[in-house]
Order: sequence, then structure tokens, then C-alpha cells
Amino acid sequence: MYASPMKRMVKTAVAGTMAVALLAAPFLYSQSAFAAVGTPNYEVKLTLDPALVLDSSHNLVSSVRSEFDTGSSYKSYKVQYMDTAAQSLQGQGWSERIRKRDDQSNHEIQYKKRYDVVNGDINAALTQAASEGLDSSSGFDFQVDWGYSKQTLSIDYEKDVTISGYSGSGLKMPNESTSRTVSVSNEPSKFANWTSPGWGTAQLNNALVYGPVDFKRYEGTFDDLDLDIEVWTVMNEAKTGNEYWVEASFKTDSYSEASSTRTALINELNSKGWLIPQDLLRTSQIIERYAPAPAVPDTTAPSTPTNAAATSVSSSQINLSWTASMDNAGVIGYNIYRNGVLAGSTTGTTYSDTGLSASTSYSYTVKAKDAAGNESAASGTVSATTLAAGNGGSTGGAYNVNGSTGTYIEAENYTAKNGTFVSAACSACSNGLNMETPNGSGDSNMNYIAYTINVTNGGSFYVHVLSSGVDTSSDSFTVAIDSTSGSQLTTTSNGTWAWKKPSSSISIANGTHTLYIKVREDGAKADKIYLSKSSTAPTGLGGTAAVPVS
Repeated sequence: MYASPMKRMVKTAVAGTMAVALLAAPFLYSQSAFAAVGTPNYEVKLTLDPALVLDSSHNLVSSVRSEFDTGSSYKSYKVQYMDTAAQSLQGQGWSERIRKRDDQSNHEIQYKKRYDVVNGDINAALTQAASEGLDSSSGFDFQVDWGYSKQTLSIDYEKDVTISGYSGSGLKMPNESTSRTVSVSNEPSKFANWTSPGWGTAQLNNALVYGPVDFKRYEGTFDDLDLDIEVWTVMNEAKTGNEYWVEASFKTDSYSEASSTRTALINELNSKGWLIPQDLLRTSQIIERYAPAPAVPDTTAPSTPTNAAATSVSSSQINLSWTASMDNAGVIGYNIYRNGVLAGSTTGTTYSDTGLSASTSYSYTVKAKDAAGNESAASGTVSATTLAAGNGGSTGGAYNVNGSTGTYIEAENYTAKNGTFVSAACSACSNGLNMETPNGSGDSNMNYIAYTINVTNGGSFYVHVLSSGVDTSSDSFTVAIDSTSGSQLTTTSNGTWAWKKPSSSISIANGTHTLYIKVREDGAKADKIYLSKSSTAPTGLGGTAAVPVS
């Protein structure tokens, strides 16, 4: 046996039985609860003490092999991760890896997004992922990684690829240039356009190889489930040699089976003294340890942001957008200057400047920055004038909706908005304003206006919208409650205004909810919203609109 570098990772351990009791997840969900957002499976991962479970050749000792019926044979793997020097993918919760198994011809490429699960509330993490476009229709697979004290929602896209000159038998990995090329050519669109169009592509074109790292996998069983035990050979923290990580894991589609079998496995490992009561944050530690040292200081500034645009959305807010910059090591963000003074920063290519004065003109420029502190030249100056006071915008309150009487809401008096919706003058509209999106704004769950509603006499409601479309064919919205998938509402065409509703009612229970009007087809306009249990549409401009209550 040998001294375990992993021991340095372990702080005070909780006694085994108490740990299991404290770590039992408080939430139990049926699979159907996840249907709208994504249905996960579960992988339990527990860390073992290499000083006790490995021999001097770094293979599993016979007692562990016998306990889990693994035998002495194993599969060999090599894996490397891709990220920029500034670790931009990690910064957005993404990782991308290329992996090879010695007895398989192809390489496996994987793009993974992670969300923390807080207090065992898996549904909250799934809902957050869905709000960012990673739902059941996104083409990604969903898994909850369940360690000793931490749960993480992992959403990944995997693909087997043939890499010319590297695929075949053995563990040959592509060089950095080839890795960039194959990563870009196989990236899914959700990753490629994560924060802005082409974001992922730009990161991978500037990516470095982190690794490669070797590991071997033993295959056994525990409680009638397949159990894998992996032994990873990883550069130590001081970068003077290697250390060994050992992880036991099993997968199941059942939350309850994952929970009960995890408890049993923790108890078994504790009884043998093999368990390290700590989670192994494998990807982030490998990225940290294999980060290449820069050959020379980075003195190259990013390219200048282009296509800057400013749009007034209320009496106190102007939204900005621009095209992403490029950099030799990777852009980490943008500084926004209002009238020549730094107003704020963002990692994406949009920015909302709030707290402004009504009916006031503001000028903006944008500069890109990299991890070395280099700042680009300023973008072209763009200007916008905030709307007059009272001309729509965030209300900061909630609308009382009584199912017995029906409630009108002016579309421009929203609680929150996101994306390309703007308040615009409209002579035919009920308050002289409407909310609209320009042609080309596209279909997006992140392009919406939202209204907080307090519902009494709940039940089945019809959501009528006084709406219009600018195209020769009709446009459409998606109407949703509390970020559910929603129902389509089709407008009229050619600028004709009419009350329209989805084909079916929407169930809204008593209590506080959020009503979303999302873009489904660009160019749609909304003047007024009517919530009622009656399927009969209002006439004309409808009745008096409600006033939100703070």
C-alpha cells in the first residue's frame, strides 16, 4: 500500500449512519413530473480511498473485486477536455470532452451543461434548464449526478465520431488543431448559440486541450445493479507527479431506487472503511491541473464589437445588443459605456440599462475585454431616447384576476420582459401603445413579456389577446402559465387588429402565477390581454384595464 494524496482532499468526515440520514434527499418525484422539461436518469457516484482499495500497481485489491464481483479485467480509456485559456466554457457551466476506449474504433465527443440542484429540488433545476432552451425537445439527455453531498443536473449531447488519422484500435488522441476542428463540426446548435449566435463556435475555435488523462473501468454489480469502479491517473496538484482517483458509480431510471441503493452502498463502503465522504469534482479539477501555462503574456486586444444597436423599451430602460468579438485567447466579457462613462459589464452580447430618466437621450459604446485585461476599441456610438413617463414598462406589481368577472391588462404594462419585445406607439390601440417584436426575432422561450397575476375563483381560463401580425400570413404567440409549454395563439395578418385566443382553455389555480406571452412567429403585436372563463371574445378595445397592486 502507499500514502494516499486523496487524503489531503478529505476534511472532517461525518459518521456513516448519520451521513446517510442527513444526505437522504427530501424530495421524491414521479417521472411524469418532469415530462415538460426533461426526464432524467440518475447516476450515483461515490469516492473510494485509493490507499485502501488499490494495490502497488494501482489495480483494485482482491477484497474490492470480490465484494463487487468485478473480476481482474478492465477497459482502458483516455479523455481530454476542450476550453479556452480563460476557461470560458467552465464559466458558463459547460464542458466539452473527447474520449477514446482502447477496444473501440471511434472517439466519443460530448457537450455537457451542468446545473446545481439546491436542497434536492431537481424540478427547479430542470425548469431553469428549460427556460434556457434545454427541455425535452432539445435533443439532449438528462441525468442527475448524485454524489456524497451534492446533486448536479447534467444535460449532455454525445456523438461517436471517426477522426481521420486517430480512430481505430488503441488510445490515440487528436492534436489541438484537429480537436478544435472536430469539436466545431459536431457541436449542437444549443451549445453553438448559447449566449449569442456563434458563441460556442468562437470558444472552440480558440480552445486548448486539457489533458489527456487515462483511466480504467472495472465492471461489477451491487444490489442487482451494474456497478462501475473507475481508477483515474491524474496529475497531482503540485504538478510534480500523479495521484489516483477511485470512483464507484451506478445508474438507474428510478429516483427511489437511486436513493435507497445509494444509502445501501454508502453503508457498505463505510463498513469496509473504503469511503471518502467527499464529492470528487473531476472535470473542474482536471481543467485546473492541466491548464497550459501561457508561453508569452497576452497583449492582444479583442476585435471591436460590431453592429451595436440601442432600443428604448420603457421610460427607464434601454436595451443594447451587438455582434460578438474575437480574441486570440478568448473574450470574457464586454464593458458598456453610457455617455462616455462605464455603465456596466456583461458576459453576453446584450445589456439592459435601467434606472434611466424618462424622455431622455442616451449614447452608448461597447468594448470587449479578455482575461489579460486587454480592452478592444470602442464600437460605433448608438443612441436611443427613453419613452415618456407613463408610456408602459415594468409595473413592479401584480394584477388581481377574478375568474368570476374577467380581467383586462394593458400589454405594455408588463411585470417583466426579455428578448426583442418593445413598447411602440399605436394609434389604433387602447392606450396608444402596443408590445411588438420585429420581423426576424424568431421563436424563443427567452423572448417574452410576463405578468404577475393573483388569481381568485380559479379554474379553466381563456386568454384572449387583442393582437395583430405584420405579415401577409398570420403570426403567432405562445401563451403559457408559469413557464409551462403553453398553447399557440394565432394573430390576424396585414396589420388588422382582432381578439384572438388559443384553441383550448388554460387551467389556473388560485394563488400567484406568471402569465407569459412568448414569441412563436416574429412580427406579432399585442395591445391588450383579457383573462376570463368565458370563451366569448370581447368586442372593440374591450373594457377598462386593471391596475397592478404593489
